[in-house]
Amino acid sequence: MTIKRPGVYFDESVEYELEGSGGKIPVFIGVTGNTGTTDYKVDGTQIQKFKKWSEVNRTIANGGIGTDTTTNPLLAVLEDFFEEAEPKSSEDIGVPYIYVIDVGAGTTKTAWLNALLTAKTMKKAIIEFYIGAENISEEGYTLTDFMKAVYASISTESANLNLRTAFTTKFNATDAELIALNPASTGILKSRIGILEPHLVGKHAAVLCCTPYYIEPGFLEYRTVEPGDFKPRTEAEELALQTAGIIFGREEVVDDLTLCRINLAVSTAYNTERKPSDALFHHRFNADNLLRQVFKAVYSQIKANESATYMVKAQTKVDVVIDEEVRAERMIAFDSTTGNGTRLTLRESEVNPYDMELVGQIQGINATHAILVQVLIKNPAMKAVQ
Repeated sequence: MTIKRPGVYFDESVEYELEGSGGKIPVFIGVTGNTGTTDYKVDGTQIQKFKKWSEVNRTIANGGIGTDTTTNPLLAVLEDFFEEAEPKSSEDIGVPYIYVIDVGAGTTKTAWLNALLTAKTMKKAIIEFYIGAENISEEGYTLTDFMKAVYASISTESANLNLRTAFTTKFNATDAELIALNPASTGILKSRIGILEPHLVGKHAAVLCCTPYYIEPGFLEYRTVEPGDFKPRTEAEELALQTAGIIFGREEVVDDLTLCRINLAVSTAYNTERKPSDALFHHRFNADNLLRQVFKAVYSQIKANESATYMVKAQTKVDVVIDEEVRAERMIAFDSTTGNGTRLTLRESEVNPYDMELVGQIQGINATHAILVQVLIKNPAMKAVQ
């Protein structure tokens, strides 16, 4: 027993809260081991919203997803996520809430595919995490197969302006097993799909959500990871993971300075010979943000008369959005001499008289190549083709 010195003491219980804004709102789809009931479904069709760790860490009867992190994989991941996502200073950004879809034991493909559809109903969520999809036990259906289905789902939504990225992991996987998920010939190999190492996966997810869209997620330090927490690897092992498009944490040591960071936020498309411009999530997040702002700026044209004056006004709105990002040094200005930079032009469709097209290219800061974008403004809705 420790006897305190005379004085006044204050004891406050720890509560991880997602206070703050500016972060990417996520949907977590994962294995819990829970059994479904009439009121609590684990078939991928029910989605829950949480603001605090204490809301998640409750019995199902009390509105949570369970209380035992040793038997509930998704709960364990979310504990790490909430801890890492909690703002530590006034400069930190956070996410106001998260969504969760419980798929129980996660052994049926149907539950996971249902969850893909359910996740898309929450339009403000722009990032998805799949925890335990390797549990799918249907013969011949692999985690890689599922992630290809994820990409198809995301591509469909992207065409309707619901721009998303998605991440998965594989529990207890060795580095070799992670690399085997994304071979250069038959892997996932998509810019909107990422693979996270399983160690501290909840904290990796939090960094991805809480890093501003215009910053490489590997630039900012973890808020709650200390030196010694990461899996030790040689430089060759780290390079092999990076080349294969795997996201992992590491200690960056410079003299007496040690920084705990994501190595590099590579997508699965990074493991291709001719890497696309958005093979790094930094560039994909940056381009998506610009597209969302542009879509919002030109949406007022939907159902309006295509008069010359209105077309000029709509183009001006697009130019203003781009100029603001250029001034903030998040996009590269268009150079008419070289053809490099960011420029999107609004024009009448040559195919459909009721459509307009927004065509051009996006080049984010520090991106070597442009991300080519074509956008169709349809009547009465808008469609993006990437």
